[in-house]
Amino acid sequence: MKAIISAGVGALGMFAVAGLVSGAEATPGEMPSAAVAQDTPVVQQTPPPPRRRSWWSRNRYPGPIPTPEEWRPPAGPVRIALQVGHWRADEAPLELSGLRRNGTSWNGTHEREFNLVIVRRTAAMLEELGYVVDILPAVVPPDYRAHLFLAIHADASNDPGARGYRVSAPRRDATGRAQDFVDLLYQTYGPATGIRRLEDTTRRMRNYYAFNYRRYEHALHPMTIAAIIETGFLTNAGDRAVIMNQPERVARGIVDAIKAFPITPPPGRSED
Repeated sequence: MKAIISAGVGALGMFAVAGLVSGAEATPGEMPSAAVAQDTPVVQQTPPPPRRRSWWSRNRYPGPIPTPEEWRPPAGPVRIALQVGHWRADEAPLELSGLRRNGTSWNGTHEREFNLVIVRRTAAMLEELGYVVDILPAVVPPDYRAHLFLAIHADASNDPGARGYRVSAPRRDATGRAQDFVDLLYQTYGPATGIRRLEDTTRRMRNYYAFNYRRYEHALHPMTIAAIIETGFLTNAGDRAVIMNQPERVARGIVDAIKAFPITPPPGRSED
């Protein structure tokens, strides 16, 4: 398996704006201009500073977005990217600085530790089948391309009764194929783990930063099929027992979906 580490540094420009001084000229019948200058206070007019361009307003992918009809798989063997949610987030560049301070934990252990175990188990199973696997940290290499990308996270709640897993495709899916993989993962993950399915997804899942190639430099290529899974709730005893103590069941649920996805059949078996 190959672990890919990527980080970058961004900078924002600073602008200085000089103040403008305006006076008034005397008109016929008024006091001389010198008297006006003496009796009338000078008004300092400072225009508002230029509006700083936010990361959200920036469109770093201005060219035409490929359509699903134009999608082609990457060259080379079937490559699967497994992202460890929150792993190495402290190395995030300026545009993703918010990643340095998020993620959940249980009993003093951060979510990323559980995610890393699951990803390594999943990668090992996939490599035994002949797949090429990249293990990615929180920061995705710019314009990263693979046959399939899956971000692996865990959920949490103040309610210990909250439980279940959820999967989401990108809100904007240029490949037109991500939802097909999500549907397969729903079919395989629940039976493999015994964790119940949640029908809803969150806005943050649908707009996951790694999917947002328009806003971020460190994001997937628009032609990378992608999804994100919240494997269960660390704050729920039942879900946690599987995530923490039986990660091979979680890995099996993921691997079975990848094998069944027509774009990523096991190496040596042609696409149906």
